[in-house]
Amino acid sequence: MPTTRLHTHGGTSRGGHLGGDHLDTAVRDVMTPGVVTIAEDASLVQVLRAVRAHDVHAVLVVGKQHARPLGWITTEGLLGFIGDDAALMSARDAVTEQVTTIDPLASARDALAALSDPGTTHLLVCRHSDGAAEGVVSAINLITLERG
Repeated sequence: MPTTRLHTHGGTSRGGHLGGDHLDTAVRDVMTPGVVTIAEDASLVQVLRAVRAHDVHAVLVVGKQHARPLGWITTEGLLGFIGDDAALMSARDAVTEQVTTIDPLASARDALAALSDPGTTHLLVCRHSDGAAEGVVSAINLITLERG
């Protein structure tokens, strides 16, 4: 079950050094639209192809029958499978990060707090934890907000 981050007013970042009013920007305005997904029974070879073809750092693994988010396969997580037979492994077996969702109306400050949680590198943007995905937020989306 995905972890959900709700929109909060006046939240503070934990461990972050980004500051200023730009952290009040809505997640929908900083997210990367769309989500690259792959079925849980796809092979790791197919995951690698998707990562390269879409030039992304994470792919969302979804259930085969109901397309419910099961978790992320990240490029960093894929390093642990180098040398293994990728044709014999399924995407489900390569999930390295649980799904954390965030509302598109949440602030960038809320996203920064969520991304500060250990083991969380990508946030699935959707209105409800079981709703349709609208996009993804990762550190790069927040870094682009920082003026410097």
